[in-house]
Amino acid sequence: MTHQDRAAATAPSTAASAPRAVASAPHTGWHLFAFLSELTGGLTPLAIGPRRLIAVEQDERVRLFDANCPHRGAHLGIGGTLEGDCVICPFHGKRIALGDRANRRWAVREYPVLRWGQALFTRFGSDDADERGFPEALARFAATHPLVPALTRAIAAPADLIVENAFDGDHFTALHKVPKVTGMQARTGEAGELVIEGEFLMQTSPWQDDRAKEEVRWQAVRTGVVRWDYRPRFLARAFSPGVVVTEFGPPGRTHVIVTAASATATGCVARVAIGVSAGHEGELGMLIEGSHKAIGEDISIWENLDHTAEPHYDAGDDPVLAFRAFCAGFGRTQ
Repeated sequence: MTHQDRAAATAPSTAASAPRAVASAPHTGWHLFAFLSELTGGLTPLAIGPRRLIAVEQDERVRLFDANCPHRGAHLGIGGTLEGDCVICPFHGKRIALGDRANRRWAVREYPVLRWGQALFTRFGSDDADERGFPEALARFAATHPLVPALTRAIAAPADLIVENAFDGDHFTALHKVPKVTGMQARTGEAGELVIEGEFLMQTSPWQDDRAKEEVRWQAVRTGVVRWDYRPRFLARAFSPGVVVTEFGPPGRTHVIVTAASATATGCVARVAIGVSAGHEGELGMLIEGSHKAIGEDISIWENLDHTAEPHYDAGDDPVLAFRAFCAGFGRTQ
């Protein structure tokens, strides 16, 4: 047995140390890499695809670094010890500087971190064009719609399929039973993000109690007239293949839903976070419940798609094809 074979046979089985040969390198651009509740204090091992990472919590600040020790590749987040601005490697005890790669022999790369409520985002790649206006959007929403985690779930499907869902207008009626959807045309935003906008036509708000909903339904049965009294706007912006921010609701009552997915060795991890508009915090529970229901319905499709089947697209798939072209504009990290 070669030393490479021995290393593979004894590799840790944690998600943070997934085999590098299984998943492709993560795309450049933005990733929602964790919620604050996923961090353990001090050092937390994480991964996006085969890229092993450590999150470091210091003085209420979260920083993100490569996890591989530059000496022999030990995982600094598994057994490493944080000392000031260094991590003591668990393998040979070397002091590994956090981010100071220009001035220190032993150092690991740092990645930018943006915080929005309880959600933590990073960006891979050095091309500023891959920002696509996300920092500005985050700053605009963060004060009025702080994000709360709704779900984190492992899914046996490609990561970009989860974000692509926002651009698949027909599935909202067929799968999620939205009575009627109008618009849903994709376009490029001012900062290079991909935008889709439409309107959902419903008899009543999904946030009303069940008794009020039932009364509206019976009124339609009695009169024979269906009234679309609740017409929320749907406005989604993809800032990378792995992050889409959706504004949903009528004027003055718009909620923000962030859907993100990062690759794993067996598919992806999907995260959904929600920011409710001021004065409507009582709707948060129903929004979280609705997110779980919708993702559950989606998973039954995603995990049973035949990705080798030849697709036959029609005009309704134009926004999906626009999303795939958008994804092709991002590179892969080294």
